[in-house]
Amino acid sequence: MVASNGKLLLANDKRLPATGGPALFTLDLEQGKISGEPTVLPGDALKEADKYEALTKTLDGRYIIASTAFNKAGTEQDPRADILSTLLYWPVDEPEAAKPLSPSSRGGVTSSIALRKQISEAIGAPYFQIEGITMAPSEPAHEKAADGQLIIGIRKQGNSSADSHFGFLLISAHVKFRNGTLELVEAFKTIQNLNIQAQGQTLGLSGLEYDRFNKDRLYAVTSFEQQSVDAAGKKSTEIGGLLWAVPFTAGKPGTPKLLTREDGSALVFSNKPEGVEVLDAHQIIVVHDDDRVEVKTSEAGIKRGDNEFAYSKIIFP
Repeated sequence: MVASNGKLLLANDKRLPATGGPALFTLDLEQGKISGEPTVLPGDALKEADKYEALTKTLDGRYIIASTAFNKAGTEQDPRADILSTLLYWPVDEPEAAKPLSPSSRGGVTSSIALRKQISEAIGAPYFQIEGITMAPSEPAHEKAADGQLIIGIRKQGNSSADSHFGFLLISAHVKFRNGTLELVEAFKTIQNLNIQAQGQTLGLSGLEYDRFNKDRLYAVTSFEQQSVDAAGKKSTEIGGLLWAVPFTAGKPGTPKLLTREDGSALVFSNKPEGVEVLDAHQIIVVHDDDRVEVKTSEAGIKRGDNEFAYSKIIFP
């Protein structure tokens, strides 16, 4: 998600009911409170892509960047699934001008499919799923030649969807705008690859954002899904997640630090966190997507109704 000009732009990983509308929409945002009716973003390029998973904006706030999951690709004979491998960008107030990074077309489908091989080579696996994206300052050696680095967070990787594992994997590439076109200055490279466990769960990265106010950290959310079967054979799913601060200096991430409450206990969500945005130097907002799991209202989470999503506002001293 992205906060901009009193609005909060959100991405849904499924198409919205609005006829012909992409899964990108805005809601009103005032003092950390979300309200109003959703307004779907217009634009053919936005409509053609599918399964959006991550949003961010450039360091100067002029452009929005959105990524789909990249968890599937089409074939030369049937390229329809290429729409799941698209990374788009557009001026903040001009979604109709959206265009893909590293574009290519086959069978009438335009996407960023060319990035799949590069990302696969960077992480050393043919299968992956993107769930986070952010722009962050360049490494010192690239400051003059780039407009920052595009950092992508990968939740799952492996040989295939069935043979994959959760992780906290970050890759990055320095980028440059030339005449309104976003270009890679270099190939993607892995900058962090961790297996994180906490609260007895193996966690997967589910959201990422650079703190452009304090300028010394990234915020990340991780989540888990644990399925179980009781003695009567009834299946159930437990979900939840955690919030992390990742030190960021000289263009490189440090070791993630689990954020805690004032009493020192871990800040645990019983809802499933899916995205994080920094509102100012002391506030961040986390949005959740519980899928079909029903969460009870408690200090750690809130029950949601049909066609609703939960969100958390975190205030730091």
